[in-house]
Amino acid sequence: MRARNTEAMWRKVPRALGLAGLVALALPAGAQARWTVVTPDSAQVVTAPSAAAAADTLAGRGFLLARLDSARADTAFVTPGPPAVVRRVTLVGTTLADADHDWQTRPGRRFRSSELAADLGRTAERYALRGFADAQLVPEVEVASGGEAVDVTVRIDEGPEGRVVAVELAGARSPSRAYATRRAGLGGPTPPSALDAVRVRERLEASGLYADVGVPVLARDESGDLVLQVPVVEAPPGAFDVVLGYLPPSGGAGGGVVGSGRVDLRNLFGGGRTATVALERTPGLASAFGVAVSDPFVLGSPLGAGLSFAGTSRDSTLARQRASVDFRYALDPTLDLVASLASESVRPGTFGAELVDGRPRVRRTDDVLVGVGLVFARLDRPRAPRRGVAFDVLAEQGRRGGDALDAAPGARRRLTTRARAYLPTLTRQTLVLGADATVTQQQAGIDGLVDEGDLVRFGGATSFRGYDDAEFLAQSTVRGLAEYRVLFDDVSFAFAFVDGGGFDRPAGPGALAERRALVGYGAGLRLATGLGVATVSYALNPEIGPSQGKIHVGLQVGL
Repeated sequence: MRARNTEAMWRKVPRALGLAGLVALALPAGAQARWTVVTPDSAQVVTAPSAAAAADTLAGRGFLLARLDSARADTAFVTPGPPAVVRRVTLVGTTLADADHDWQTRPGRRFRSSELAADLGRTAERYALRGFADAQLVPEVEVASGGEAVDVTVRIDEGPEGRVVAVELAGARSPSRAYATRRAGLGGPTPPSALDAVRVRERLEASGLYADVGVPVLARDESGDLVLQVPVVEAPPGAFDVVLGYLPPSGGAGGGVVGSGRVDLRNLFGGGRTATVALERTPGLASAFGVAVSDPFVLGSPLGAGLSFAGTSRDSTLARQRASVDFRYALDPTLDLVASLASESVRPGTFGAELVDGRPRVRRTDDVLVGVGLVFARLDRPRAPRRGVAFDVLAEQGRRGGDALDAAPGARRRLTTRARAYLPTLTRQTLVLGADATVTQQQAGIDGLVDEGDLVRFGGATSFRGYDDAEFLAQSTVRGLAEYRVLFDDVSFAFAFVDGGGFDRPAGPGALAERRALVGYGAGLRLATGLGVATVSYALNPEIGPSQGKIHVGLQVGL
């Protein structure tokens, strides 16, 4: 990137050199003529207004004592004399330690004005890359030792440090200046010296939207403002995930296949917006459906918004729905403050509406919940982190309502949290420690009992991996995990894991209270293939033999 005043600056520089041979570089083209300058060792064609000026061009090559002997027609005969050697180089007014580290003009070398011009150009570029795009470099050349040596002094006026006003993505199919600026953590005009280019790059990589993020450089946009330009290669705009599990025969029932599918659309319209559609098939006549859309920075502001809907149907027992709107405020690129408003409803099916001990198995309820929370993520890479911490927590509270015959109004509270810590160990190996918890507290119904509509099912690939999908029914669950990974590349790794925790379920219609500890363990492999990212795992628990393990196979295909 060149400073805007580069061309104007270089028009000033030759006049400041104070040497006749260099002055010739700036003479108007209209007065020029072609001359052949002949010396005892060479002949060279130059453009100059006179024979004397043609002889003076040798000064630019270091022959400061060059003398015109005679001239005939368009030929000048010149005695060049000894070449001048640089005796001293002094920079005045600079704050850059490396301002002249790569100069060709240095003590002991032959002086050439073309090399000095190139040296000044590189230093001007160096200033521009540090935000001093208006820096002025004025050289002064003093002849010494009768023309056999020169002292070079460069007076530098650095000028004010510029302000980076935005981050621009070079190479993105749908670049969004506002999104990139917010994601990189640039809250307003910032001096380049206050920017951490490495951190900016890491933040953009952590978004997961780019397959490759290059080195940020300073540049000028079309309006002349200083921007941080980051070359990127976009990742696929979406992905399709499918996870399948096989449940071996148990209790006289045959084995079966369960699974889920999910479509994620990323970086819609270049603003980091996302859309997700998910479908899950669990054992029995049960299924779940979900859809969500979000914008991380609405109209370029630090405020993000999202809408989501999730529905669950379990045979003829019940149907559960949740619709929510979420707002996020980016306190910084790694930490978001979250607020949510959700509506949850449960409707009993034919079986759920049956009376047990004088009350329905599942009540009809309508809840309104208000939540607040935090989301934090500082990871070295988004897809297979090796180092970093991530956690999110959401605390919700609201009022419960329902049919007069089925439920009395009451309070409801829920705390949901998820945390992961990635700790590098040996080369390309990482230990992952994590915890997941859902704790629900609510005012019981008229008869002091909680029914199945108040509980959630869990178990399987996304929770306790050594157990069947949706095997357990609980009001509160806690899981801790330890997973050791051997990384093959940025995506692929082999892993071994242990899950440990438990759940709590209060008594309900036709069901006794239960509190139970769970342990699962196993191993798996995640591998990038030509078709997509494939994952396979085999999980066990202490109650089953090695041949009865739970198999889960997943495939993520870029769209």
